Amino acid sequence: MLGKMSKVILSVMVSLDGLIAGPDGDLEWFRTDAEFESEMFGVLRGVDAILLGRVSYQLLGDYWPNAASSEEEAPGGFTNEEQGAAFANLMNTIPKVVYSRTLERAEWGPVRIVRDDIEGDLERMKRESSKDIVLFAGATIARYFIERDLFDEYRLMVHPAILGEGLPLFTPETPRRELKLLRTRTFASGVVLLHHERVR
Repeated sequence: MLGKMSKVILSVMVSLDGLIAGPDGDLEWFRTDAEFESEMFGVLRGVDAILLGRVSYQLLGDYWPNAASSEEEAPGGFTNEEQGAAFANLMNTIPKVVYSRTLERAEWGPVRIVRDDIEGDLERMKRESSKDIVLFAGATIARYFIERDLFDEYRLMVHPAILGEGLPLFTPETPRRELKLLRTRTFASGVVLLHHERVR
């Protein structure tokens, strides 16, 4: 008897107008609070692989390895220092997959570089993983997954900000997808979680 196959989850921050970054990659509009941080911590504890695009991998790889040792603030801007340190530990130890045809070296590990056959590699991961798989960051790779219907769940953290311009998660070319709402959650910071599953 075959075991239950892992789900592939999109978990990203978006503005009210559907952008995942402002001009020049601006992320200053991100909001946080203790319950929101617990929600994100729960996402990480439920996965055994993090999927990233090249740019996001390099940006996060520049930050998280030294985040827990910073004396200026809790890692990741967390309100709770202990939980921020635990989150940093998960970010640094959970296996990562970075999608890139140009990245020569990947030092923030454990990590694999996938250059082609993304769908085939993902199917193998789903069969072999004991937990779920999450794509946290990377607009290009997120849209690639959406266009090819590779996500089983969408967890959008909608922040109370209208950016006007920036990097969109969805475009006019995004195919139609039928979704089922699983839950919503409103946080003290004003962030609203919209958690949907793909109807197949």
